[in-house]
Amino acid sequence: MQGTDQDGIRRYLGVPYAQAAERFVPAKDVEPWEGVLAADSYGSKSLQGSISGIDGESDQTGTDNNCHNLNIWTPGINDGEKRPVMVWLHGGGFSTGSANEEGYDGEALSRSGDVVVVSVNHRLNVFGHLDLSAYDDKYQHSANVGITDIVAALEWIQDNIEAFGGDPENVTVFGQSGGGAPL
Repeated sequence: MQGTDQDGIRRYLGVPYAQAAERFVPAKDVEPWEGVLAADSYGSKSLQGSISGIDGESDQTGTDNNCHNLNIWTPGINDGEKRPVMVWLHGGGFSTGSANEEGYDGEALSRSGDVVVVSVNHRLNVFGHLDLSAYDDKYQHSANVGITDIVAALEWIQDNIEAFGGDPENVTVFGQSGGGAPL
């Protein structure tokens, strides 16, 4: 994986942690890729609230059901350090928003705290929380796929964050609005 360097802070944007083959079902592990993955731009974000009649962003540019990606900011890799990891869950009441918002850039926090910062995109609103379990067994988890996306991201972080200079035994989850709700 190849990220970018911003004055000593490495950025890995749009890193896939899972993939959704279809709507309303839990995502699966991400398929391995061949070669070098360019992680230099934000990935897709979840379809937004206004698509389901909820107030919110009406521009659906850059949205996709397969929005299972995260962003990582780290002061160092391959330096033997095991830095604390801070996982940011964005706000928006589980209906709108994304980890790609300018105000959620983790560079300053990573630099000032010598920490690895991770922000997570996951499915929102009806795409992440509509209960369709009465219609087919394959939808038995449909009301919680937005939460299972977050769990999948945390599992990916546990398995992979050491490669980004982070300590998988020292992870703090924090957020705002929906991102601050207890899981």
